[in-house]
Order: sequence, then C-alpha cells, then structure tokens
Amino acid sequence: MKINTKQLVTTFILFLSVTVAVAQDLSVLKNVDVNSLSDDKIKTYWQQIQKSGYTLDEVEMLAEAQGISPLKIVAFKRRVQGLQQSLQTENSSVTKEVKDVPVVETYGLKESEKSDKKEEEVLLFGYDFFNNSKISFAPNVNIAVPANYQIGPGDEIMIDLWGATETTLTAQVNNSGQIKVNGVGFIYVNGFTLEKAAAKIIAKLKTIYTGIGAAAGSYAKIHTNVTVSKIRTVQVNIIGEVKTPGTYSLSSLSNPLHALYVAGGPSKLGTFRDVQLIRGNKKIASLDVYEYLISGTHLQELKLQDQDVLLVGPYKNLVMVEGMVKRPGDYELTANQTLEDLIRYFGGFTAKSYTSLFVIERFNGNQKEVKEVALSDAATFVMQAGDKLLVQEVLDEYKNKVAISGAIFRPGNFEFTPGMDVKSLITKAEGITPEAFLERGLLIRTIDETQKINTAFSVKEVLNDAQKIVLQAKDEVRIFNKNELEEPKTITISGQVNTPQTIDFVQNLQIEDVIALSGGLTDAADPTTITVSRRLKDGSFVTMSEIFSLAANKDLSLQNQNPFYLQPFDIVQVAAEKGYTKQQTVSIFGEVLYPGNYALQTKNEKVSDLIERAQGFTPFAFLPGANLIRNGKKIQNISFDKSPASTSNKNGIDLLLLAGDSIYIPAKLETIAISGAIQNPSLVSYQKGKSLKQYVNQSGGFLKNADLNNTYVTAANGDVTAVKKFLFFKKYPMLSPGATISVPQKPENENNKMSTTEIVGITSSLATLAILLQTLLK
Repeated sequence: MKINTKQLVTTFILFLSVTVAVAQDLSVLKNVDVNSLSDDKIKTYWQQIQKSGYTLDEVEMLAEAQGISPLKIVAFKRRVQGLQQSLQTENSSVTKEVKDVPVVETYGLKESEKSDKKEEEVLLFGYDFFNNSKISFAPNVNIAVPANYQIGPGDEIMIDLWGATETTLTAQVNNSGQIKVNGVGFIYVNGFTLEKAAAKIIAKLKTIYTGIGAAAGSYAKIHTNVTVSKIRTVQVNIIGEVKTPGTYSLSSLSNPLHALYVAGGPSKLGTFRDVQLIRGNKKIASLDVYEYLISGTHLQELKLQDQDVLLVGPYKNLVMVEGMVKRPGDYELTANQTLEDLIRYFGGFTAKSYTSLFVIERFNGNQKEVKEVALSDAATFVMQAGDKLLVQEVLDEYKNKVAISGAIFRPGNFEFTPGMDVKSLITKAEGITPEAFLERGLLIRTIDETQKINTAFSVKEVLNDAQKIVLQAKDEVRIFNKNELEEPKTITISGQVNTPQTIDFVQNLQIEDVIALSGGLTDAADPTTITVSRRLKDGSFVTMSEIFSLAANKDLSLQNQNPFYLQPFDIVQVAAEKGYTKQQTVSIFGEVLYPGNYALQTKNEKVSDLIERAQGFTPFAFLPGANLIRNGKKIQNISFDKSPASTSNKNGIDLLLLAGDSIYIPAKLETIAISGAIQNPSLVSYQKGKSLKQYVNQSGGFLKNADLNNTYVTAANGDVTAVKKFLFFKKYPMLSPGATISVPQKPENENNKMSTTEIVGITSSLATLAILLQTLLK
C-alpha cells in the first residue's frame, strides 16, 4: 500500500493544531478558581473542547500533562455535568458529530438500564424498588433550605435587607469557606449551620447597617433574611455491591438513600440492611433499606458531604418465604432476627393461610432438616441463613356444613345443627320451586371421609311430615326439576313466516298463535296450504308421522272456524304460493352503453339478451376478453351473436343466466405481459403476427432454469393455452392483445440434467421416427 507523505504531514499538523488549541483552552484553568467562573465561561470552554472532538476523560489526561491540579479538573467536570442539560440544546448546531461526548447524567439509572418487568429469578425484597423507571427519587431543591443545613464551598448565600434600606446581596462560599460581602469583607461560614451562619453574617452587617439593631417600630429599622439561594454539589463515592458503582455529583441536600438510588441500588449480591456511610475514614452511620420500605424511616436528616463514601457490602442472611403470605419471595435478615421480624417484612398472611403450625426447611451441615414452629413461638424462633418458610393453605373442608341443590329458591351451603332434618333444610332454602319433582329426592351422605352412600326419599312425604329424615354434617340434598327428567317439549314452525323458529311448548297453543309468535306470514305465503306433522306412538314400523292439512285466511283465522290445538313436538310448515318468485338480478359492467344491474325477466334469459338490454357495446369494447363471473369463478367463451352492434363470437356459447351472474366487458388492450423465468419480466406493446419467442427475446430471453415445455399463455378472457410438443418440435400458442405469457421454472432436479422419463420418451420418439422414415423410403 502506497503511503501519501503529504497527507500524513497534513494530518499530523491538523492534529497538533487541535491539541494545541485544546491545551490553550485548558491553560486558563491553571490560575483561576473554577468554582468562581461564570456559567457562560464554562459553556464556552466546553463547547470549544467538544468542537475539537475531545471527551471529558481525554481532557483530564491533557490537563494532567500540563500540570493542572486534579481538583480543578474535577471541579470543571462537575460544572460541565451541571450545565449539560442546557448545553444539549446549544450544541445541536455543532456540525461535527462527537460520538464520545458523555451523556447527561440523569438522577438514578437510565431508562434503558431499568426494567419494569419482574425478573423471575430475582425475588429479593427491596430489589425492584431501585429498578423502577417510573419513580423519581431526587431530593427537592426547590424547597427552603432547613436551618440546620451545613454550609460549604460552592453554596451561594443570599442576604435580603429591607425597611430603611432595600437591597439584596449574594455571595458564593469559596474554597476557603468564606463569603465576601461588599463593605464588610470576608466572613468565614464553612461548616456552620444556616442558622448560625446567618447570625454571624447579620452581626457583621451591623457594623455598616446600624438600622439592623434598631427597635422594631423605628423608622430606621432594617430587616434581614439570610438564605441559601444556590445549593452546592458534592462528590460522593458509591462502592461495593451496587449496580453502577462510581463517583457521583449530588445535591448537598441528598441523603444516603438518594445516593443509593443514583447507583441503581444494591446488586443481587448487595446488602439492603447495612449500607455504611464513611466520612473521613470513619463509619458515621448505617442505612437499613428495609426499615424505610416497611416503616418509612431512614437517615433523612443526615446530609451527604463532599468526598463521602457509601459502602454496600455483601448480603447478610437470605431466607425464602413461600405459600399463603402477602409477599412471597426472598428476604435478607440480620443476625438474631426472628420469625416475627420476617412476618413483619412479608406483610402477614392471606385469608387462606394455615397459621396453627409453620414448617421451616433448614440446612444442617451436609443435609436438610425440618423445623415445626407455632405462631406463638415466632418472637423467639431465630431464623438462619438458607431457611425456607412454607405457609400452607387451610383445608378446603367444612366441619358443620350441609348442602342443598336443585329446584329450590336458595340452593347452597347451610350451617348444620344437631337434630336438623331435610324439611328444615328445605325451609332454610326458602322452599321448593313450582317446577320441583315431588316424587323423588336424593340424600348423599359421606361416610369415613371417603365413601358416599345415596338414600332416596319422597319430597312430598317429607313436606307433609309423613317422613322425617335427620341430617348429618356434610350431607347433600338434591331436589330434581321436572324438566330435568323429561325431553324438553317444543314446537317448530318453518316455511313462509318471517321468523322460522323452535319455541317451548305451551298448552292450548293454536296455529295462528304460532304464526303470530313467528312474526306473521311473508308476502309469499299461501295461508290455504299449511301442514302439521305430529309424532306417532302407534307401534307401527311403517308410519312415521301423522299429517294434518289446514287452511287459513290472511288474518290468521282458520277457514273452517274449528280451533286446531298443537301438541308437543309438532312441526308446522307454511307453503309458498304457486309460481311465487322474488326478483333476481344480474349485472353487466365495462364497455357497454348502459352498465348496471338488471332483473331477470324469464328463466331462459341468456347472455346475449342481457347485452341487448344494455344497448350493446361501446366502440372500445374488447370482446375476446369478456367473461362471465358466477359464484366467484370466471366462465369464458360467452357469445355475443344477438348484440345490437352485430358483433359476434362464433366460437362462444350463449349461456343461460343465473341470479347473481356478472358480465364484464373490458376495454381494448394493446399490451402483452411476460412473467416467470425470463431475464426481465415486463409489459410490452402488442404487435400483430409477433411470436411468443419474439416477445420473450424482447424481455431479455429465457433464464437457464426456464421450463419451455410447460410455458403457457393466458388470454384476456382467461383461456389458457399451453405449448404443444411433438418429438423435438414445439408449437407455441398464438397471441392476442391482453394476453399473458407465463414461463415456469424447472424443478431443481431438472436444472442440470434430464430425468429418466424424458430420456426414455426421447429415445422412443427417435425409434418411432426412424421406423416411419424407413417405411416411407421403401
């Protein structure tokens, strides 16, 4: 590969100039207080660095090479991250794409890093709290700073004076812990609470504003208020078993729980019970996340300071809870915590819990053992790592239940009392329904918890006190419905009624009643021809039903005035008037003078008749492409011998029309479509006399895998014509406007060689041809 020296030199010079430019931008940081720079200055420096294609990490390396203090670079990075949100909008105009620019630090894990889906393998209580993208756990920086807030470098103090003098003073706490007030000088406030710092500041202001000490009602009185207008950020190191350990810039109002949320919470190996806050190499507090999740208490008043360390160690003792509890899953317990503590964590038991005795599986050296614990001993039973608590469900059994079902008003379970009998149970269930079968009921009794025995009784005798049956616990009584014990009785009506249907049998129902229930007679009905077929029970193997012929008037009254009462399972049939036929339509569309829908006049109306009613074809009609559509399928070869335009299709058939038929006459076509295994499937113009091969060649010719023997042509009217073969000769179909040439592909096994069948066929044909030639020559 040839190296272009000139290009290398140019690239090196460009790189050197960019590096020098960045170095010049950074050099200003060497002799200035970064925290005292304005936001506009920080933005300007960062924009220049971004245009040069450098990231914050690369800036840190360049600054170190120039001897710039690491503390200043950390401060610079912190300022950039604080301004990143506004810089995103302003930097959208930068034309050069900078892929390595760090993404804005959001509070907590990014959306892409969090998941709302429960990880089935992770059921540790508290884990999902830090993995929920829908909650925001940032401290509220818009509230008033509390009086016990500890002031430090980076905070901005605002001093309001009103009364005899109206003015507002602001000053930022410098790295030395001081603020500078005009006319007063420097005031040291680092480490003071806001309340004490305010008292110190006001005491200093009294030297130049004497009205501060004036009496409340004095015209010279000056009122004061000291607050923190801008809160500093602190650098906190979060290490150990957390999802995203690292150094984070947080608001000085943040507490350890805020910091833990920023790092995504403890990892699968991290503890939730002992998160340590280390300051100045000393442990000053411990955070128990469970206490916050259960009771809402945590180190709310303990604020983070610069260079604090949050250490998350490995989890303590993990135990598992399964069964009928409110929050089954894994829980972390501290040393000597009891079953009572665990019950508080999983929220107690469900209504179905069996709480008389608990089963705990425990590891004991090289094997497992089972411990049984009563609820009364929960406060003294100490849990161990690896324990599994199993809370079982109460048995689905009733000790004092009797049940009744069937044709009663209130079926269900009832309380059993000694001496209770079947009649008193029926009374508790609000009695039997009118459909109850009184001759027989059933009593099913459970014996020895497994076997059941049935006893029949007369419902009528029980209700009349002629029979008394004493119940036992768990007895079940069944009262039958009369309809359950017989075939449902119905009447069916069909034929010329508006709603043919099957209805329930009702006593004294007449023909006219059933017709009225079925929406009355249709326009086609012949009320003088009504038949009723009835079931027979005459013991004959020949007759199947009894037939009654009835005649009625249009007003549904019978002509002989004698009522005819229907019986169960009767079938009523109302006949149609002789010759009654609803209008049936056909349609014709396309190149005819009057397209549209037409009603058939006679049953022998043909295609040519319909074309004549449509006043014939337009000058643009393409008759060879005409087709008839019947039941969704095309029918070709229709005739036009009777058309008003005297256009005929001598080869066609003048078909009889059926209801729903549709005729389509297309416009003249002047193209040929070519598709399939050819070089360039296309649509070309039709030229009279041009052969199939010529059209294919016009589209680039056949592909190697083209099956010439099975090539076919589809005419405009849908007729399909295939290639005809004789020995080595092929006769291709003739083409007409609107036709489609289809060239299929050969099967895969035929792409490279002929099949055995083809070889045998060709050989036989050659032999036949040889014999024929020999005969002719003789």
